[in-house]
Amino acid sequence: MAKIAAALVERLLAISHALAGHIDAGEAFRATAAEIATIIPHDHMDVAILLHDGQQHVCYEAGVHTSWSTLAQTPLPIDISPVRSVLRGEAPHLLTADALEDARFHFDGALDEPIYSAGLRSRIIVPLRSRGDIVGALNISRHTPDCYTARDVEVAQHCADFIAPYIYALIQSEQARRALMAENEAHNRKELLRVGAARLTEGMERERRRIAMDLHDQTLADLSRIVRQVSALHHQGVARAAQLADLEREIVHCLTELRHIVDDMRPGVLELFGLRDAIEAHLNRSVSRATPPIAVHMTDQSDGTVDMLPERIRTALYRIAQEAINNAVRHAAPGRIDVSLLTTGSTLSITIADDGFGYRAAEADESGGIGHMHTRAALIGANLRVDPGKERGTRVSVEIALEGGKAPISLEANVMVQA
Repeated sequence: MAKIAAALVERLLAISHALAGHIDAGEAFRATAAEIATIIPHDHMDVAILLHDGQQHVCYEAGVHTSWSTLAQTPLPIDISPVRSVLRGEAPHLLTADALEDARFHFDGALDEPIYSAGLRSRIIVPLRSRGDIVGALNISRHTPDCYTARDVEVAQHCADFIAPYIYALIQSEQARRALMAENEAHNRKELLRVGAARLTEGMERERRRIAMDLHDQTLADLSRIVRQVSALHHQGVARAAQLADLEREIVHCLTELRHIVDDMRPGVLELFGLRDAIEAHLNRSVSRATPPIAVHMTDQSDGTVDMLPERIRTALYRIAQEAINNAVRHAAPGRIDVSLLTTGSTLSITIADDGFGYRAAEADESGGIGHMHTRAALIGANLRVDPGKERGTRVSVEIALEGGKAPISLEANVMVQA
């Protein structure tokens, strides 16, 4: 017995040396597992550590890799843990000859799939304690049934008592770092949205002034000219057919320009017919007066997926595409613009490409059109990237998830623009 105790002390010292110097909880645990294997042979070992006032837990593994490892990134409630009785202090330990058949590990909602997929039959589960409180559990398993004895449970508990404070402190420190990073990221995102919203508001105010100038300089001027023509006809007392035809053309032109202005402010085609038709209508309208002419081509292989998105998201995507098309037509001097909508699996792609001058990210005016696209994407929780094309043009990528609990969908807009 004395020799056994001396050997155990020696192994515990080896475990101490294995822990020394590690600041990553996963690496420290794997180093520990290698030393514990010399006194308790195993095919799989893991620790479940309690977090958030003991309501959730994370898991670190050594040996056979299972889906339990995902708990290191996303803590889950202890109610679904197969070893919850030990984590709650309801059982002093668990020893089983065959966990595949042991009902203690299997209940409604139990996260027990790895027990079957990894063939974890013989199992020892002992509590991890720090300052007298249970902070987790050490779980040791073998593929072969009926391998462990009560003596192995005793040794496992000695190992758990020895490693618990160090492993627990490392995991708590790691969780604190992640929480701090998440808080900083949330703060940065909030600040980005604040600045972006301010820029968007400024841009909208500039757009209002542009619309007012368009109405004053073009539409109101045209209407004033029509009024003068009508007044002249009135004083003449008679109107020739040619004069009436000219007057009709002037009125039609004014109506067309007003529709364009109204459509820019409120995309009626988007509301009535969907995003695909709205983008196509804007594309055709944008190139209708281009000199030299711009060829356009549009394909839709999205199966209507895009119109499953909420209205606010469809509107933001339309505005992003609208801005990209406007930039291409006004600044890139393209000979052709191609637009495509494509659904591949759970991904919807919107592509707008032109063969114009191209664009260099370093020259982008983030307070202008490119900046507005970024802001619109951020305000709907999307990720947007603007990258130069291989030869000419630019690639803008937007990624967003569907709402309503459905599978995530990625929307990608590849836009060849010139800022």
